[in-house]
Amino acid sequence: MLADNAQAILTIYVNALKPYGPLVLFILGFIAVACFLGLRTRVLSRNAIINTATTLGVFLANIALAPFIYFFVVGMQGLYAKLGIPAISPDFWASVPWLVMAIVAVIAKDFCDYWSHRALHTPLLWPIHAVHHSDNHVNGFTTFRVHALEVVVMRAFEISMLSWIGIPPVLVASAYIVATLHNAYVHFEVDIDHGPFNWLLASPRFHRWHHADQPDAYGKNLANMIPAWDMLFGTYLKAGTCHEKMGLERDGISSTDTVKLILLPFALWAKQLRTALTGLFSRTRRI
Repeated sequence: MLADNAQAILTIYVNALKPYGPLVLFILGFIAVACFLGLRTRVLSRNAIINTATTLGVFLANIALAPFIYFFVVGMQGLYAKLGIPAISPDFWASVPWLVMAIVAVIAKDFCDYWSHRALHTPLLWPIHAVHHSDNHVNGFTTFRVHALEVVVMRAFEISMLSWIGIPPVLVASAYIVATLHNAYVHFEVDIDHGPFNWLLASPRFHRWHHADQPDAYGKNLANMIPAWDMLFGTYLKAGTCHEKMGLERDGISSTDTVKLILLPFALWAKQLRTALTGLFSRTRRI
């Protein structure tokens, strides 16, 4: 019986991680190579190492929670299928050059990512995304500091916004890898700007302002790859070199406590609920 249960759990993990196998291997490889090079060149400071270890802890927790994410995603896919929304036929894409399909996949995913990211900056979903913004030493590893619930939110947006396009899965997977590579790049601790191409491709300077613990920058520069979305929808912040502090220390949120970060969304939602109830009771007393 115990062996059967173990086999069932292992099967769930395999099914949950199978679609993301190449991405998970890439991320682990990226982390290993970056740590080796960082330590060898002494680029990684003690603070950077502690923050990176915390990020790795969050990432490993997400892998542990993969079956739960898998069940949520399968459930959302089932609900979407029941809606009966028409989709572009695979026969249509069969006649389209792969390079065109790849470009469409990247643009479509980035458009979807913009809106999911914008939603994550609303009061209801911010407690989830705050985990990502908690890093006070933003670098290439920060891209992997993402709460499991944020993965669920992003997948919900992708299922609802992209399923009808019907792009072949292999190109969707390629778009994921391109997006992950670029997301790691924009988190690098370097002041790189893309000049006349700033509207087309996000730079580390562009995204560093997004992480700045500065009220003028809150909810700005939301695009993952293509800043044109921010320009079109009023969330673009053009500025010079960013010297602002990173993280959420002014809100009392730890940057290096993995357990607290995993529990952070629930703690912040509880705080929101207490505030709402206090306000409700206060208004009731005045009536």
